[in-house]
Amino acid sequence: MKVEQMAPRVLVVLMVLLFISGTAGAEADNRRGYPLEKRVAELEKEVAGLRTEMSAYRILPPPESLALCDKPIPLHNDDVREKFEREFFQFLENKGLLTIVIKRYTKFLAVVSEELTRANMPPDLIYLAISESYLNPKAVSKADARGFWQFIKDTAKREGLSVGDTIDERFSVKRSTKSALSYLKKLNSEFGDWFLAMAAYNCGEGRVREAISNQNTKDFFELFLPEETERYIYRIAALKEIVSNAKKYGLSIEKRQYYKPYSIWEATIEVRKDVHTLTLAQAMDLPYKAFREYNLHIRRYTLPKGIYYLYVPVEKKEIFLKRIKTCPGVSVEKNGNEPAKDNGS
Repeated sequence: MKVEQMAPRVLVVLMVLLFISGTAGAEADNRRGYPLEKRVAELEKEVAGLRTEMSAYRILPPPESLALCDKPIPLHNDDVREKFEREFFQFLENKGLLTIVIKRYTKFLAVVSEELTRANMPPDLIYLAISESYLNPKAVSKADARGFWQFIKDTAKREGLSVGDTIDERFSVKRSTKSALSYLKKLNSEFGDWFLAMAAYNCGEGRVREAISNQNTKDFFELFLPEETERYIYRIAALKEIVSNAKKYGLSIEKRQYYKPYSIWEATIEVRKDVHTLTLAQAMDLPYKAFREYNLHIRRYTLPKGIYYLYVPVEKKEIFLKRIKTCPGVSVEKNGNEPAKDNGS
């Protein structure tokens, strides 16, 4: 018998056993003054928990239709459906990872959505970031791509990010998001298609140009591209489907279990002499580890003379502005100066 056929029967048996044992227990508890209504409520909660656990054993079918960046994915095509299902079912096998992804999604959704809205770009592009790094700002790949959007050094510099020994903006959620969206917008302008833009983000615009030129088509689903790039688009689509319909796929996460939203205030500071970053952490009233978690783009203990930006948790803004005044050689800029670029290797 298949697991999905067994699951409802097993649940029924467990519910009956719980009811029998619960009834006997409830009678005993009632004799001891334990309210029957409270015991029944506890049993109902246990049954609900069992239903949630048993849902993990159900294999739900993939969607019949799906769109990404407002463009339909032709799931009626056997080849397309097979490739989509490969990614879809592989993700569903790892519900632990998906739980983390969904909780990070709610953590970073506001800051990424703000940049997408400002750039007038499809909200679905956040799923590209999920595919790249699972929304881990510290992510580093085997190819040394880094950060939220997995920029390699040359592309990051070309797209205006500072990459050096002291500052590496690939680890800045806000700055890397702006640069990634700017890059994707350029790719979409060139290819006139978000699927091709995302493919070029993965394998490089040169390779996509070559494929289009030699294969006489601009339809992503008809192009022969590296397998990794083909899978990339289907992974993004699968992540959208699962994250957008988490409960449907057995991922019920209570709001109290969500991570604290990423909410920061950006401060521009002028450093007139070398300053140890512990001083800045203390000005924010944060342990050093927490300071660095908010400011991953800072890569060294000491900042040399220059202009920099810091991310301050919004709840620490006032105390930071008060304490920074007492830090020798450091002041908060109010003229909108851009941070110094550190373009060392």
